[in-house]
Amino acid sequence: MLTLPLNSAESNLSLTGGKGHNLSILSRGGISVPGGFVVTTSAYHEFVNQNNKKLLTKIEATLTSHVDELDEASAIIQAEFRKQKFSTKLRNEIAERLSELDPQVNLAIRSSATCEDMPDASFAGQHDTYLNIPHSQVEENVVECFASLFTPRAISYRKRNNLSEVDAGMAVVCQCMASNQTASGVLFTANPLTGRRNESTLEAIPGLGEALVSGITEPDRYLVSRKNGEMTIKDKRIGAKSKTILAADGGGVKEETSLAASCEVLTDEEVKSIIDLGQNVQDLYGKPQDIEWTKSADGKFSVVQSRPITTLFPTPNVSMHPLQVFFSFNSVQGIIEPIYPAGQEAMRRGVLGGLLRWITWGRHGKTGEFIQTVGERLYINITNVLQNTLGRKILTTAMTGIDPASAMAIEELIEEDELEISSGVGPFFLIRLVSLYSLIMPRIIMSVLFPTWMRDRLYRRIEKIVESVEEKVSNANASGLSALVDVQIDVLQSYFRTMLPHILPRIGAGLAPLAILGKLSAHLPNGKDLVLTITRALPHNITTEMDLKLWSAAKVIQRNNKSLHHFKSTDADRLALEYLHGELPDVAQDAVSLFMSEYGMRGLYEIDFGRPRWREEPAPLMNTLKSYVEITGDHAPDKVFADGEKVAEAAITELGKLLNKPRLVSFLANRARQLAGLRELPKFTVIRMMGIIRAKMLIEGEKLVSIGALEDAKDLFYLETVEIKALVNDELADCKRIIIERKATMAQESKRTRLPRVIASDGFAYFGGTAKIVEGANVFSGEPVSPGVYEGRIRVVHDPSKTKMTQGEILCCHGTDPSWTPLFLSSGALVMEVGGLMTHGSVVAREYGIPAVVGLEKVTERLTTGQLVRVDGSSGTIEVLE
Repeated sequence: MLTLPLNSAESNLSLTGGKGHNLSILSRGGISVPGGFVVTTSAYHEFVNQNNKKLLTKIEATLTSHVDELDEASAIIQAEFRKQKFSTKLRNEIAERLSELDPQVNLAIRSSATCEDMPDASFAGQHDTYLNIPHSQVEENVVECFASLFTPRAISYRKRNNLSEVDAGMAVVCQCMASNQTASGVLFTANPLTGRRNESTLEAIPGLGEALVSGITEPDRYLVSRKNGEMTIKDKRIGAKSKTILAADGGGVKEETSLAASCEVLTDEEVKSIIDLGQNVQDLYGKPQDIEWTKSADGKFSVVQSRPITTLFPTPNVSMHPLQVFFSFNSVQGIIEPIYPAGQEAMRRGVLGGLLRWITWGRHGKTGEFIQTVGERLYINITNVLQNTLGRKILTTAMTGIDPASAMAIEELIEEDELEISSGVGPFFLIRLVSLYSLIMPRIIMSVLFPTWMRDRLYRRIEKIVESVEEKVSNANASGLSALVDVQIDVLQSYFRTMLPHILPRIGAGLAPLAILGKLSAHLPNGKDLVLTITRALPHNITTEMDLKLWSAAKVIQRNNKSLHHFKSTDADRLALEYLHGELPDVAQDAVSLFMSEYGMRGLYEIDFGRPRWREEPAPLMNTLKSYVEITGDHAPDKVFADGEKVAEAAITELGKLLNKPRLVSFLANRARQLAGLRELPKFTVIRMMGIIRAKMLIEGEKLVSIGALEDAKDLFYLETVEIKALVNDELADCKRIIIERKATMAQESKRTRLPRVIASDGFAYFGGTAKIVEGANVFSGEPVSPGVYEGRIRVVHDPSKTKMTQGEILCCHGTDPSWTPLFLSSGALVMEVGGLMTHGSVVAREYGIPAVVGLEKVTERLTTGQLVRVDGSSGTIEVLE
């Protein structure tokens, strides 16, 4: 069928396009929509395929020959569209549809592509619309809409979203103009700035909506809150409305100076009526909508377009009220990517669930409900903590060091009435606090008095625990995969219970002296920088030791001409494949194997149990080694580390003199350097445990592949424990479908380039950092976390596994975890979107002696690779020099 009535039940996305199908749903859903019809995609495909596919062939040839010349390609294709004529059948169908409409009422001709106004890609503004078109001019404007499928911005949009060019279809909505239209505007049924689902934003102008869409006038703006069945206009801003677009006599539109510039377009009651209309539309679709509306002279409101708001971050799966607040686990870990289902469960029921059970003596944490999966990322529910007197104080203080931007968001949410303090320090809490204090404090004292002995005891304890995990896994492996996943949850749940009482006192005994030194030196002009410098080249840091071991492997390769030439002349993917098959030059194979024997269980975003490890996919490591084998002289990691130790000792001496307390400063600094490096040990230990379990699961997964139950052994990590057990028992019939769907979901979610640090149950999503742009200058201001000043070229990195840093470049990224650390040795400075003084990237930057500034929202978009900048890690500023 080449045309359909606007309210046809036969409408669907592939036939009437996004806009046409949405209007059909609205019309049939009881929403006031001006009448009309749709020229379907069948008509479009008939149009481009007629005359032996002459036009379609031209489209394909032009797009192939003008890959990077979109403007020229668009002009050629659109010119070809205008040469084509409608078939007699299509012309007759359009004439028949027009005969059913009032000939005195002109039409709005709107493009309706099959890939626009979809749930996950709104495609807004990519195609053409023509207003107030007389019936006699409908055909030529429909052709223009067909041609607008190939505007430069539409072609570019489809490329970015991996949408087919040739398979795309275009329908065209031919809709009656609203009678004597006096006002129009846009309504978002959720607040697009904050994400709150109980707020709507409304913009209104006199005349046609084209003036608002084209940006030639400033509208009246309303922020409306909807709570407990009541509607309140929270904010109202009357726009200048200096210009207006009106329907012209004879067709088309005209621009005029507005006579209602200082007057409100709508009354408060009309505002509320539109909000009610918007809620009806949202209820029809079941999700927030971006709505274009009109008002006629008789006061009637109509909807002319509705599309989903695709920019909103999903909400947690909890009720909106009472308000609940969630903190991003991904942001703290420097993970912007989605977390595998197996990784989510490992945290929810395993590591973090076990931590909560241990802290609360088993009262909470059994099911992991306090962690929500939102957008395939993990968010921790901190509502109860914020509503507790002591909990709020501890959390807000700790958050300032972890991520100052998140602390700002939490402070904002605390102002909400629903987040008032509701509990204090009860008897159970006091008893538990005393028990923890009595357990940890003696070990802190012993660690301060005998740091080396206590550190060595901790190492021995960890090795015993890791050995016990290996034994449990080996025993479970004999019983099969089902028993293995039980061991996985048991090991991860018990991790903090068995390790934290021993690790925490040692780390505390190392970090507390730094805090004391910070307070003692607070009055000194360079006091903060000196204290931070004490942590340069911090010993006993497992991540630093890993980098030095990797450098040792690189030195072995450097000393062997055959291996060195091979690494320099072979790409990382090929080197990885050769390593896995034992085909590297012997010297290089042995050097890499030795490193892998200790650290092969590490990898990018390694806290996610589902992520591949270096020993499985070594290409990222080979990429880093290719950089390392080119390092010489003063840039050598062991030389940098040794120089850092000297700088740290000099800082200790200088601080002792300035404070006139050399012995005290020396004692405190010694304890910090002896123990603070242990802060990376808890994560490294749990990664070791995960590595042991994961390796065995992959072996079991290969068995399932051999019998056809799985396509790939790594597909196991798209399943949760209960599903794996069902699979083993042949009770998960749709296993492959589940895996395919979850892969698709993760692929879709991985397109998000920004994550909110804090979210709430009402949809509130806080993305921002602490960065400020100095007016009139190319200067960004964030959080200073590692002192020093450095000038160099920016290298924006989203995936360290695909990046080879050039010595001295400034690493600019969203966040880091230990797998990023090898890049630090080639970096001159660090710039991050997330983080605070105690996050991974900040700590490592200080240890490596490179300046660092964090908390810079959108810095990976604001700065580009190759830009020359000056990073001041003491003041927290970044100046763009060119």
